[in-house]
Amino acid sequence: MRGLLATLTALLLAVGVPPAAASQAGPRWETRWSPSPWRDGVGAFEALEDDRRGSHPEGLPHVRAEGGAWRFDAHLADRDGSDRMRNEVRGMRAADGRPLEMRKGETWRITYQMYIPDTLDATTNFTHLWQLKNSDIGTPIAQLSLPIVGGVPKIAARYWTLADNKSHDFATADLEPLQNRWLTTTIELTSGDEGSMRWVLRDGRRTVVDARADGIDLWWTGEQYNRPKWGIYRSIKSAGLQETYLLIRNLKAEQFGPVTPPVVLPPPDRGPGAYEAERAGNVWEGAAEPAYCAVCSGGRKVILIGGNIYDYTVIRGVLSETTGTRQLTVHALVDGRQEFSVSVNGGDSIKVAMTGTKDTVTTATVPVDLVAGVNRIRFHGLTARGPELDKIVIE
Repeated sequence: MRGLLATLTALLLAVGVPPAAASQAGPRWETRWSPSPWRDGVGAFEALEDDRRGSHPEGLPHVRAEGGAWRFDAHLADRDGSDRMRNEVRGMRAADGRPLEMRKGETWRITYQMYIPDTLDATTNFTHLWQLKNSDIGTPIAQLSLPIVGGVPKIAARYWTLADNKSHDFATADLEPLQNRWLTTTIELTSGDEGSMRWVLRDGRRTVVDARADGIDLWWTGEQYNRPKWGIYRSIKSAGLQETYLLIRNLKAEQFGPVTPPVVLPPPDRGPGAYEAERAGNVWEGAAEPAYCAVCSGGRKVILIGGNIYDYTVIRGVLSETTGTRQLTVHALVDGRQEFSVSVNGGDSIKVAMTGTKDTVTTATVPVDLVAGVNRIRFHGLTARGPELDKIVIE
């Protein structure tokens, strides 16, 4: 018996596992995401936000995989609004194609290397290199930013508070000594009303920053999820802006276990001619994107449709045996009274007004003209956000 125990202990030590660990299996870090620029390209992320307003089409793509890293370019012509530019990626996409969702109470560790050239400098207005955002709220929850503090260019870790709608830096470092070199960044996050954030920044073997903030609000919603963003998002109001870029590589995301199992979604309610808004092959442009939905037929919905010309979704592959008028029933979650503009195959838009609540699926039916074969139906709106789209049914 003693010989058997000695042999087992030797084997455990040989693979680097202390005997105590073998008998005390508990929570541990588990790798959930480790994308490769060569293998995955920009498909490693949920979506691109690449010059969404088309302000610099000759400069596309602004986000791409290049030389073993992901590269984000920022030109002076780029715009994401009248006072800002944005070329970013959002979210993490697992190997099976599903987004990785950072949910309440979970602890995640995100590690990567970044290269900040001297042309990407700190600014008097905002310049962000990384953000934590909620899938249903536009305001950032946490960021890595390049501010000027007391006249000195800095790199800073910060979190936002909704009470005053302001950011609060909890750690900074001088930026200039860190430019034109690869830096290793580690961000640990616990999403919650009393959450925490730790930021570790290393220059080679030297630890530049190791700081944390506890008891901070990193959960702003009940149903959706948090997700990271990378890239360049900056105000154009700062003086001395240059055309620049950012590189990131060796991305990895780990969750501290036990790992939350994937959300089990209900089977889609197919019905006659039913098309889920979130199904693969559809188009989600600008801010529009799929998000979790407990009451929707497929377990997901498409949010942030309308409010401008850039945020829209297109349901593709809508089949019709004949040319003629059919009945289109829209299933959506509505916040009071909202409306979609709906265009079939690029034709004139019709208005679909809906009234309801965001915790119940509401329907509205309108006639649409389809052609024999394959059709596409675009949901958009110029003046205000529309409902959150669950699915459509053609009869």
